Amino acid sequence: MRYVPYDPKKITLPDGWAAKVAALEALISEESDAEKKLKLIGDHDGYWKELKPQLAMILNRKCWYTEAPQAGTDVDVDHYRPKGRVAELRSKTKSHPGYWWLAFKPDNYRYSCIVANRRRRDVETGNTGGKADHFPIADEAHRAWKPTENCDGEMPDLLDPCKATDTVLLTFKEDGEAMARYDQNTHPRLYRRAQSSIEYYHLNHTDFVRARQKLRDEIDRLVHSAKKYFQQLESNNAVIDHAYEEAISSLREMRQPSAPYSSFCMTYLDQYKFDEEIAGVCA
Repeated sequence: MRYVPYDPKKITLPDGWAAKVAALEALISEESDAEKKLKLIGDHDGYWKELKPQLAMILNRKCWYTEAPQAGTDVDVDHYRPKGRVAELRSKTKSHPGYWWLAFKPDNYRYSCIVANRRRRDVETGNTGGKADHFPIADEAHRAWKPTENCDGEMPDLLDPCKATDTVLLTFKEDGEAMARYDQNTHPRLYRRAQSSIEYYHLNHTDFVRARQKLRDEIDRLVHSAKKYFQQLESNNAVIDHAYEEAISSLREMRQPSAPYSSFCMTYLDQYKFDEEIAGVCA
């Protein structure tokens, strides 16, 4: 997961969008029946879909949760706080109605691949993931149930890619699997947040792990080439100079925010940050 510099105020709303949303929000607020309220929201999903192209460009069409490139695939505008129901509070005695008042608030939108957003089973591992309606928090006593209550006190378990302090709670193993950065015994809450996010965002889905492994192998190849060419830089050979520059440039590109799975690439490349041959990569 990479920090996403998302500023909802910079989103250009389509002509008439704000007025239509304001009228709809008034209807939703007045509706007392939870199912009818949810239907009103669902019947107008086109409103948030209109903003999808702008959200896509913020991280070069990558899923904000997984960093998987989204070309030729179905993509969702996820509601970070679920709009219709909360999976952790679904019972006959105490069911949360969802954060319906945030359904049409751009600051609640996250650009997501369907693997991260929809519940599904990884056929290779048997593990089920996908955020869907899940939104666990540290203490249910602080859960917001209505518009007049402050969401800021909730302390969500799920990491938010739009918060720089959240994304650093994740790191990666060399085999491409996401893992918690902090130890369960010394930082239990930070560990729990990372583990919950790995599960619900399906960060270790086989497709993602395999893609990271492929990048790891490419990094190894480029590092080997860079070190080989570095040893020949004193030969005054322009071909060697260009080959070395190309290898270093390729490694630097893999660390850029726009690159697929760049947070994994950064983590994997950090092991070489003190190697003089590729010092320019991690600078």
